[in-house]
Amino acid sequence: MYQKLIRPLLFQIDPEKAHHLAINSCRVARHTPGAKCLLKCLFLYENPIEIMGLKFPNRIGLAAGLDKNAQVADTFASMGFGFVEIGTVTPKSQPGNVKPRLFRIPQDNALINRMGFNNDGLDVIQKRLLRYAKRDFILGGNIGKNTTTDNSLAINDYQAVMNGIYDLVDYIVLNISCPNIANLCELQNKAYLGSLMSMMDNLRKTKDTYKPLVVKISPDLEQQQINETIELIKEFQFNGIIIANTTTSRSSLTISKEEITSIGQGGLSGKPLFKNTLKMVENIRKELDSSVAIIGSGGIFSVQDATDLYSAGADLLQVYTGFIYQGPMLIKKLSRIQM
Repeated sequence: MYQKLIRPLLFQIDPEKAHHLAINSCRVARHTPGAKCLLKCLFLYENPIEIMGLKFPNRIGLAAGLDKNAQVADTFASMGFGFVEIGTVTPKSQPGNVKPRLFRIPQDNALINRMGFNNDGLDVIQKRLLRYAKRDFILGGNIGKNTTTDNSLAINDYQAVMNGIYDLVDYIVLNISCPNIANLCELQNKAYLGSLMSMMDNLRKTKDTYKPLVVKISPDLEQQQINETIELIKEFQFNGIIIANTTTSRSSLTISKEEITSIGQGGLSGKPLFKNTLKMVENIRKELDSSVAIIGSGGIFSVQDATDLYSAGADLLQVYTGFIYQGPMLIKKLSRIQM
């Protein structure tokens, strides 16, 4: 039904407007008696697993970016996701980059976005997170800095958001890998990243409840940067790594150079990323023992993709673009995989 009816209709609409329509539809569902129960009956497959000390209903999660503002995390969970990651959340609300900033590439089962951390800000999102106090799914919080915050002061933004959502989510993700924020990726350099991860580890130690910490890396990192990140994960006892964010590379696209140029800058997600995701997961797993969870994300469109990532060493998976193209039945198929 999704691929034959719903997706063709949504794909007739501007991508960002379609995104808002989807969020609003989920909001209607969460207020409609019986709707979430029906969605669960149709799409949720429980295949529980304990990772990072958390009990996941299944291994398949919704990547950050779809429910940026924590508006409908419970509805997405009803569509079959074992965990939902909200954000990226910044201290202050911000509009993001100039529109248009989201583009479909159906020929390649891909998206390009240059959204720019548009979100409602910490104060508003904190209040929304209170809705999920009695949740039956795992909730992650993806944190970032405001665009106007200089990198030298970025640690203050990350600290504020982590402190603000710590008691309201199950795990926290350090996002320093989005290509759509000017100079953000500089925070992946060892000196910056070490300061951020040290701060997060120390802040966690002041809390009454232990929460897993995860770092989300770029697929465009040099090998030395990957090695340094692995060292820091071990040093500051981070519990997981998300492999990976969107890429600035266009080498795997089949569309013309003219089409690529007309779209412009942004992070590429979707099927073209899968081979690199698989390679990165395999290589990083060799350097990290089982105490650190690997969350594979990037180009997952089939049961075979998921199986290959598990074989390479992934513990959990996150889907975004595959969900846009294939709908909730993909999530059900993926969650049924037996390990």
